[in-house]
Amino acid sequence: MNRVVLIEGILVIAFSLVTMAEGLRLIIYKDPFILYDPFGPGSYVLVLSIGMMIVGIVHLIRNLRKLPDVEKVKESREMRMQLFGSIIVLVLYIFLIQIVGYVAATLVFCLLEFRVAGISSWRINLFAALILAGAYYVIFIELCGMLLPKGILFK
Repeated sequence: MNRVVLIEGILVIAFSLVTMAEGLRLIIYKDPFILYDPFGPGSYVLVLSIGMMIVGIVHLIRNLRKLPDVEKVKESREMRMQLFGSIIVLVLYIFLIQIVGYVAATLVFCLLEFRVAGISSWRINLFAALILAGAYYVIFIELCGMLLPKGILFK
C-alpha cells in the first residue's frame, strides 16, 4: 500500500477518534447548574467526527483498490508557494480574529486567501470576499446564533 495514502487515512481516523471522545465527553459530563442546548455542542462534534471517520475509512478502501494506477504527481514551485501562502494567511486569521473580531478578520482572510488562490482581479476578489464573509455572518451569527469573537478593539 502507498505509504502516503496509509498515513492520510490513519491521521483522519485518529483525529476522528479524538474528536469523537471529546464529543462524548461533552455529552456525558455536563454541569448540572448550566442550561444547555438540547442537542448541545457534544452532539455536533460527535456527528462530525463520525462523518470524518467514515471519510477516512472510505479513503483507505478506495485507494486500496486502485493502488496500481497511482502515479507520482510532481509538485511545482508555484504549488508549494501557494500552500505556504495559505498557511501564512490562516495564521494571520487566527491572530486577527482575537483583535478585530470574526467579521473583519473573515473579510481580510477571504481577500488574502482568494489572492493566494489565484484571483488576480481585486474587484472580483473584493466582491467574492464580501459575499462569502456576509454569508458566513448570516449563517453563523444570525441564523445559528453563535457567539463569535468581537475582538478587543470592539468590546
